[in-house]
Amino acid sequence: MTDPEAGKAAVQRGAAGTPAARTVLGVLATQQLLMAYDSTAMNVAVSDIVTDLDTTLTGVQSAISLYALVMAALMITGSKLGSRVGHLRMFTLGATVYGIGALVTALSPNLPVMLVGWSLLEGIGAALVFPAILSIATLAFTGAQRTRALTLIGAAAGAGAALGPVVGGLITKYLTWRVSFLMETLITAVAVALVVRNRSLRRLPDRPRRQPFDGVGVVLSAAGFGLIVLGTLLASRYGLLIAREEVTVLGRTVLDAGGPAPTVVLGVAGLLVLAAFGWWEHRLVRAGRDPLVRIAVLRDRGIRVGSLALAVQFLVLAGLFFLVPVFVQTTFNYDALESGLTLLPATVMLVLGSMAGARAVGEGRTTRKPLIILGFLLIAAGTALVAAAFDPDSSGLRIAPGLAVAGLGLGLCTLLPDLVQSSADEDTVSDVAGLSRSTSYLGQSLGVALAGALMIGVLLNTALDSVHTSHLLTNSQKAQAEATLRHGVQVTAVSDDQVRAALEKKGVTGAPADELVRINTLARGDGLTAATVGMGVLALAGAALTVRLPGSTRPARRPKARQ
Repeated sequence: MTDPEAGKAAVQRGAAGTPAARTVLGVLATQQLLMAYDSTAMNVAVSDIVTDLDTTLTGVQSAISLYALVMAALMITGSKLGSRVGHLRMFTLGATVYGIGALVTALSPNLPVMLVGWSLLEGIGAALVFPAILSIATLAFTGAQRTRALTLIGAAAGAGAALGPVVGGLITKYLTWRVSFLMETLITAVAVALVVRNRSLRRLPDRPRRQPFDGVGVVLSAAGFGLIVLGTLLASRYGLLIAREEVTVLGRTVLDAGGPAPTVVLGVAGLLVLAAFGWWEHRLVRAGRDPLVRIAVLRDRGIRVGSLALAVQFLVLAGLFFLVPVFVQTTFNYDALESGLTLLPATVMLVLGSMAGARAVGEGRTTRKPLIILGFLLIAAGTALVAAAFDPDSSGLRIAPGLAVAGLGLGLCTLLPDLVQSSADEDTVSDVAGLSRSTSYLGQSLGVALAGALMIGVLLNTALDSVHTSHLLTNSQKAQAEATLRHGVQVTAVSDDQVRAALEKKGVTGAPADELVRINTLARGDGLTAATVGMGVLALAGAALTVRLPGSTRPARRPKARQ
């Protein structure tokens, strides 16, 4: 086997700026951006996919949900496989599976084939690649170069998520949604080819384990994370805490309306399973066996608090990037491309903020902690500005300043992956990568669900109160409106034009129609504002959490020389 010291030294020498090092970093950041793009780009193409595949909105939303479940369930497993067979091999395998899944999706003639390509193959590939990206960057670079590398990778994730609606909307509007997946296939193939040809990466240290693989840990971790993600995905429909309607499975009612929501039940069940997972992993360690992940790494304050802060960062990012398009689409009737362009101020400032933060830390002018705290405070300020600009009589341009401020904060928070990974020594790199990626993705899944649940909850309460106190509606019209609201609320809000069109189909016109449209405008605004303010409060919680981070992290331990 090639000496791992020599291999790591070769890559670290490349960190000074050789083409090999730039290739390594470029490939990792590009693949990160591409996979983050995939998570948001197709949200703006749902209607086109429904028409093209002759399926239903529920079917496409199921494909998106299954993709999230597969990734969350297998993230820790993917990280462990990297430590056993080599992170480079796992990156190559995962990217190959991901590229094949993207190609299958692009050519899919129907929804079942799309489920195999997008939800299953791409989900598995992403679960293998995401931890490998962090592990390779942590092992391949040191010092200021590592800070720049991990910050760039974090910025790529944010930029990819923000560019998804823009580029995805552009491609869908003028070409077809299938081109997005063909593009992913091509870029992924190039990334795999560049990594395979990079000789210095082949000599990154890996420590194959000869002990049996922790199959029980795989099942427990997959079940625990899967239950939590499934619960969050159901929050918008059934409510966050209290079930708005009955929950039926196979024709049987399993949860009554007014009782605990599925989010609570599945979330608690998931936490209990994860607690059992932690107990099992600790038992393996005490028995001298190889666990799926060493839970003991969470004793390190930088890893424990940093991973939680990462979850908050991704939660707020996902929530904000969900709420802004809902506002401009339902208030100003923006199409997918116009909605994506609205987010450009956040994207630009995110990239600039990440570059400025990495440079400041790399040059020794400050440490990561104060910049991350400032980042969360800027996110909170930006969301407050955005919430104040949710005015139906204004324009989408009024949101730009708030988005720019929030984007700058998100850019500074891209220092978090570097802080967390730098808290790990070489033996625990994959453990930390798996845990931090899992918490990040849980935060991202929870962000959309929580933002949607807050928005719909406040929207529903405002609308019901307004209908009940209205002097322009008859008692029968009030009863009909209340029944529609209680049983017809979907995942998102609706525009005034959609409400008016629905009322005309039911024969409601004149003053009653105008009153219901006014109520919809008021309720939608209250819901969007409350949800955005909620994201700001969570950003403040992130700042308070970050205060508990260590002021600096120890440098990664160098591997012992081979005897």
